[in-house]
Amino acid sequence: MPTRVLAGYWDLDLETREVLLCPRSQRMFGLAADSPKRLAGYDWRPRIHPDDLPVIEGELETAQRRNEIYAARFRIVRPDGSICEVLGAGRTTARNPMRFVGLNFDLDDAAMAAERVSQNLDCDMMDFAAEQLFGATPANENESRPWRTWSPAREVCRPSLESTRKLLVQRAKATIDRRELRKIFLNPTMVGEPAFDLLLALYVSSTSPIISASELGALVGLSPSSTMRWLKFLVNEGLVLTAEEEIEDPDTMAVAMTERGRTSLDDYFKAAGEIP
Repeated sequence: MPTRVLAGYWDLDLETREVLLCPRSQRMFGLAADSPKRLAGYDWRPRIHPDDLPVIEGELETAQRRNEIYAARFRIVRPDGSICEVLGAGRTTARNPMRFVGLNFDLDDAAMAAERVSQNLDCDMMDFAAEQLFGATPANENESRPWRTWSPAREVCRPSLESTRKLLVQRAKATIDRRELRKIFLNPTMVGEPAFDLLLALYVSSTSPIISASELGALVGLSPSSTMRWLKFLVNEGLVLTAEEEIEDPDTMAVAMTERGRTSLDDYFKAAGEIP
C-alpha cells in the first residue's frame, strides 16, 4: 500500500511572504478547492490568530538565521469563525535560504497520527512529525504543552546508524558523481535509472527531510511527468512517502524517504564498502 502522511505541504518565500499551499493545507485555512494555490501575505496572515502570528514570524526568522528546523503551534481562524489548530514544521531549502518548505499538521487529527506512529513503519517523516508534535513550542506561550511528553517515534525510530551515517552518505555522493561521469563518456540513454537516482537524491538530502517533487526531479534532471511516474512507483514499493492523498502536482507534493528506503540504502552502501 502507498505510504502517505496526514499533513499538508507549504512553501513560503520569506522575502515576499507569498505562500504556496497544497489542497490539504488549503482546507486547514478554510479555503475553497478552487482557490489560488499561492497566497500573498495579506491573504494568509489575517487568517492566523492575532496572538500567534508574532511568534510564528519570530520562529521563522530564528530558524532561518540558525539554519534550524522551524516548528510552531498556531491557530487558524477560518472564514466561518471556526478554529483549526495547526502544527507547522519545515526548514529552508538547500538552494535558497530565504525559502521555507514544510508541512502543516491538523492537530484535530493528532490522535490518528499518534496511532500511525505507534503502529509505525514510516519512521523518517513520522519521526520528524512526532518530534515536532511532542516537542514544539506553542505559538502562544500562555498555553499548556500537552504534547511535550513521551513520543513512541523517538523510541522506535531512534537512528542506530548515526555513527556511520556520514561515511554512508559520502559513499552515496561518490556514487552520484560516478553516475554523472558515465554521461560524459556514454550515451545517457544507456545508463538511465531514474528511480535509483531519485532515491540517491533523497538519501543525500538527509539534512532536509522535506522536499518537493519538482525540486527532487530537478536535482536528478527528470521532467515533472517522469518524476511523478517514478515517485508513484517508489511509493508503491514502500521506499518513499508523500504528504498528499494523490500524486498529482510536483510543486505541491512533499516527498521523503521511508525508514525502509533509508535502511535499504544504508545496507547497500555498507555492503558496497566491503567490495575491494
